[in-house]
Amino acid sequence: MPRLSAEAQKRAAEYLVEAVTSGNTLAPFPAELAPTTPAQARRIASLAAAALGLPNVGVRLVPRPEGMPDGPPIAGPVFAPRLLHGPVAAPPLHRPAVTAALIAQLAKPLPARARPWSAREVIARIGTLHAALDVAASRYTAGPADLPCFMADLAGFGAVVLGGPARAGWQEAAAVPRMATVTGADGGVAWSGSIDVAAALRDVAEAAGAVGELPAGAVLVIAGLSPVLPEGALTLSVTRIGKAVLTG
Repeated sequence: MPRLSAEAQKRAAEYLVEAVTSGNTLAPFPAELAPTTPAQARRIASLAAAALGLPNVGVRLVPRPEGMPDGPPIAGPVFAPRLLHGPVAAPPLHRPAVTAALIAQLAKPLPARARPWSAREVIARIGTLHAALDVAASRYTAGPADLPCFMADLAGFGAVVLGGPARAGWQEAAAVPRMATVTGADGGVAWSGSIDVAAALRDVAEAAGAVGELPAGAVLVIAGLSPVLPEGALTLSVTRIGKAVLTG
């Protein structure tokens, strides 16, 4: 793969920062700035986040964008200013895509390790679990050209709307898949299905391990637990876990 110099990575990050701060969307990266590997993409995303004053507070696991080659979900950053406690409206975003999600905050560190995590081990390290609605976004006018460009664009992070913490006993409830329903402003069902909470937590822990150790207090987001939902006001309800409300 072509090498992208440190200067080119910095310029690519500035390209993204300009889009975020101005509200203008981007054409595809010029060829001399386009990342071609995940490592290059992650470096550009890190530089852009630092320039925007957005410290990463965890890991967000998100499906690959439609039209991209099949493969595992992508681990991207999480930024505290865009973790919104519902009911709340989403900020203005380009190409928003809302999906059902879960968000957990660690009570204990989650170290990187070679041995796979079990769901029980992950759950034991979590302090709070919340139902959430993930609002993905893109800084590109027509969406990302390829997977590295998607990863450089903060893996499509836009905002996450979360509900209150799950009540006592959620650890046992998470051991089996839970029913989930999304309703619109008129009360009509926009989506219903089953969420395998334990598997989702295990998957995001595995993805986090590839990034490095996460401290207590770090946040784990699992997006894409439903198809992309209609725009507008939405309420996600997950049995025994809770609800998240996006007002529009």
